[in-house]
Amino acid sequence: MSLPNRAESGSKAVAVVKCPQTTVTQFAKDWSVLIAAILVYFLLRALVPVNVPNAVGVTVHLIDFEKALHVFWEPRLQADSIRYEWVKAVANYTYSYLHFPALGAMGLLLWFRNRRQFVLVRNTMYVSMVIGLVFYYVIPAAPPRLMAVNGHDYGFVDTVFGAKSGVAYPEPPFFVNDYAAIPSFHFGWIALASWGLWMSGPSRFMRALAIVILVSMTMASAVTANHLFVDMAIGGAVLVTAWAIAAYGVPATSSRWAHLRRPVEAYPDPEPGRSP
Repeated sequence: MSLPNRAESGSKAVAVVKCPQTTVTQFAKDWSVLIAAILVYFLLRALVPVNVPNAVGVTVHLIDFEKALHVFWEPRLQADSIRYEWVKAVANYTYSYLHFPALGAMGLLLWFRNRRQFVLVRNTMYVSMVIGLVFYYVIPAAPPRLMAVNGHDYGFVDTVFGAKSGVAYPEPPFFVNDYAAIPSFHFGWIALASWGLWMSGPSRFMRALAIVILVSMTMASAVTANHLFVDMAIGGAVLVTAWAIAAYGVPATSSRWAHLRRPVEAYPDPEPGRSP
């Protein structure tokens, strides 16, 4: 008869098995809290009182910064992309419909492959939400697509929210804040989830998937005129900072993984003079 796998501890061995009921409970707890936190974040973001001239002025400075670095490529990239209807459609659908489904799918994969890594990614999102809200209150920024209607025409076209977009952006009105371009979490959260997938294991498929989704969202954010590259860079910097902060709590938090396992009866080593 085969015995369960055993982990040696001193003179005794303890078998470890998963507890399905506890696994379901932990899954429900992890995801319900995460979804609730995301909803609260978007509600708080929408409640930010926006000074539109200031938000537009911030974006003017960001564009001037990109020009100084000779990386203000977004108008040219968008002009080239919208020449082809299918390219514009792919970019619009990627920006509008891929963000949260991709985050959810990558989160699920991460939870089942490596929950400790999931916990780190989740906690990083929590920290980034707090930092993001500070940005929205202190440094609101207009997206490139709204610059022309505010008197600064750089040649951007609103391909997602404009009259001829062909997509219906799935965001309820009570979540909307049009002047929250920095930090870009369309880029930042996808980068975070992609990094989590990359670190979860050596699977070439997972790593290739992470790269494809990240590159797709980066380009879609730029060519739909929703974010500048500098917006995305700031989003990346916020996520790196949030990751560093969240990492301190992961050893303690990830110990919850132990609740998904339970010890069963120990199999003691036979005592001298006794048969097993």
